[in-house]
Parts: sequence; C-alpha cells; structure tokens
Amino acid sequence: MNRLKKIKKTNLKLLLNALSIIGLSLMCIYSTTSSKTLTFFYKEILFVFLGLIIFFIFSHFDYKKYKKYYFLIYFINVLILLSVLVFGISRLGAKRWIDLKFIVVQPSEISKILLILTFSEYLVRRYAVKKKDGIKKVIVSFLHILPIFLLVAKQPDLGTSLVFVYIFIVIIFIDGVNWRVIASLFGSLLAFIPFAFYFLLKEYQQQRILTFLNPESDLLGSGWNVNQSMIAIGSGGIMGKGFMNSSQSKLNFLPEAHTDFIGSVFLEEMGTLGGIVLLGLYFCLIYQIITIGDNSKDEYGKLVCYGIASVFFFHVFVNIGMIMGIMPVTGLPLLFMSYGGSSLIFSFIMLGIVQSVRIHNK
Repeated sequence: MNRLKKIKKTNLKLLLNALSIIGLSLMCIYSTTSSKTLTFFYKEILFVFLGLIIFFIFSHFDYKKYKKYYFLIYFINVLILLSVLVFGISRLGAKRWIDLKFIVVQPSEISKILLILTFSEYLVRRYAVKKKDGIKKVIVSFLHILPIFLLVAKQPDLGTSLVFVYIFIVIIFIDGVNWRVIASLFGSLLAFIPFAFYFLLKEYQQQRILTFLNPESDLLGSGWNVNQSMIAIGSGGIMGKGFMNSSQSKLNFLPEAHTDFIGSVFLEEMGTLGGIVLLGLYFCLIYQIITIGDNSKDEYGKLVCYGIASVFFFHVFVNIGMIMGIMPVTGLPLLFMSYGGSSLIFSFIMLGIVQSVRIHNK
C-alpha cells in the first residue's frame, strides 16, 4: 500500500481524541508540580513527542506481520518479565521497574500489548476452523496467559494481574465463548477470593482491600490517600475551583497527585462537569477502537482491537473508582492522564497498532 493511501485511511479522530486527554493531563501535571519543580511537566512533554513518533511508526507497520512472529513475541514477553525479577529496582515493597539510566521503565505495561498480540493469534490459529465455546476452551486458553500472569503477580502487581485476566475474558468472549460459560467461571473466581486474600496476597495488598471496605479505619495511615482524594473531589463541586486552585495537592495533602491520583486533581479543579467531559473523551476513544475492530476484515485485527479497548476501559474504570473510594487502590494509572513515560509510550503503541488495523485492512 503506497504512502498516500495510508494517509487517507488514517483515523485522525483517534489521535485527536488522545491528544485532547493529554492536553488535560499536562494542565494537571503543571498545576500539581509547578510550585515545586517543572521537571515532571517538561519530561511529560518530551514523552508526548516521543510517543507521537512511536505512534506513527506502529501505525505504518502492518499489524498482520505480528502473526508471523507469534512465538518470538511470546518469548520476548516472558523474557522481559523475568528480567524484572533479576534486574528490577524495588519501590514501596514491589519490584516492577528497570532503571535504564535515562528512563525508568515498567515492563508489565508493554507486556499487556504483547499478550494481546499473541493471545489473539493463539485463538485464531487454534480455533479458526472449528469454533468452540465450552469450558474446555476457556481452561486450555488460559494456559497461554498463565506464565505471564504469574510473573507479574510475583512482582507483585495485583492491578496489572487483574488487567491480564480482564483482557483474557474480553478477547475469548469476542472470539465466541458463550457468556454463560464466562459467568460460571466468574462465579468460581468469586468463591476463590477468600483463599486468595489470606494465602496469596501480600500484607500491604490485604491492607488496601481492608481500607477499601472501611476507609475510616485508618485515616492517618492506609486510608489517607483515598480519604484525601474524596475530599478533593467533593470540594470541587459541580464547576470546580479552577485551574491551579487544587488545594489538596498544593498543600501536600494528596500524595501521588500527578500520577495515580491525577483524576482527583482534575475533578477538584474542573468539577463534575469537567469529569463528564473527561469520561466522554475516554468513551469516544474506546468506541473508535471498537469500531475499527468491528470493521476489520480479519478476525485477528478484530481481537487485537477489542483487547486494546479492554485495557483502556479497565484502567479508566478502576482508576476512577479508586479515587472515588469505590474500588481498592491498585496503582493502575489513568492512561494518557497520569504522569509516566512507560504508560504514555505504551498507550501510544496501542493506538498505533489500532491505527495499523485500520490502515492495512484491504
């Protein structure tokens, strides 16, 4: 396909939608960090330009070529997660990051998209001739993501582990598994929760869940972040306090204001109306990704797009629920909003692949 045809098939709305969210993000990052240092703001701008370059590279790379290197991509995915356990640096009791000197990366972010690329192809290869929707297909297919899931859980990273499970459920459902099968498995997972809570979760993860169930039990400790977040959101009201007027972050009451809890800053400054606009932008972004997937001429492109849409939806749903106190604190960033090079680059890669599905479909 020549370059002119590729440009004509480019969905500019997808990119403009993402840039609109990034614009709101830069406002919040500037607001929360300008009184201390503008380093975060300038770094994020640099990451945005780098992300745009990566977006166009992945947009013009034919997504169908990932199918050819299916086994290699899976091997790389396992390898980078193993490297975290060996070379990773620890923060807040977890080993999730690798310091490359010029940037600190979180491999589990890129691992999500690598899993989507390989799991989609796995289903297409294994069940292309005869579609199956039984419990056996679900269990056998889960073995594909199990090594990835366990390596991330080992870090430990509960939030990303749950993202993998959600990706699995969405892709296998779109591939044709009956919803009753998924519902029965979901019921089994609910029954497994007590065992996982007492025997699989770390102490700090247990504390997060207990704090979610009763935030007032430790207001000066584990419940501090969520409580301050809800105060910030409540004080914003309908119209918000205005740009640069987020008192909770300015007075250092709200930790991680430019990362995990950036949504709290935005809602305090822009109010409920601003929150509706932000959610509307995310809704449009996810809708466009799904539409591109539905218009794909091959099953692989469709599954990849739905997998990427599931990542955006899960991050938005959990992060917004977390800052409002209706979901446990998991550390999942609000994609395109939260400060961080890894999550921003990862988000641009995902959109680039979606754009590739649109451009390279014949």
